[in-house]
Amino acid sequence: MTATLIAVLGTLAGAVVAGFMQYLTTARTAQKATAEQRRQALAAAVPALLTALARHREQQYLKLVARREAQADTAEARQARYAARTAVTSAMDTLYMTTQDSELLAAAQEAVDAAMALGDAAESELDAAGLRARQAHTALRTAGARGIYVPAA
Repeated sequence: MTATLIAVLGTLAGAVVAGFMQYLTTARTAQKATAEQRRQALAAAVPALLTALARHREQQYLKLVARREAQADTAEARQARYAARTAVTSAMDTLYMTTQDSELLAAAQEAVDAAMALGDAAESELDAAGLRARQAHTALRTAGARGIYVPAA
């Protein structure tokens, strides 16, 4: 009778341990899958913002060149600039929905601010504003890469 009781308790203990181990394995697998989904979302959001920033800066440079050449500002040119600015805003919104990394978000905001300031820069400040925008772009690229390529735990 004692042997039977010990066998039953041993079987029950084995089932509890096996169930607990299965739970741990499932939880770790789910955590890894969630982390990979977040990494992939970030890997899409950062390049999208970088692309939108580059297109916005391109539109600002085109506006400045047209101004230097005394060309009239057309409705099509304004529409293209507004579309580029909207793309930056949308990409920034996506990045905010993708990460809470304050360093990355600060780098993104600096890049956005520098790109937006480019169009309002005085002719004498244009080179410095362009350099600031390119440096902020590079800093965002670097911060984004660090966030995407985190070492595996």
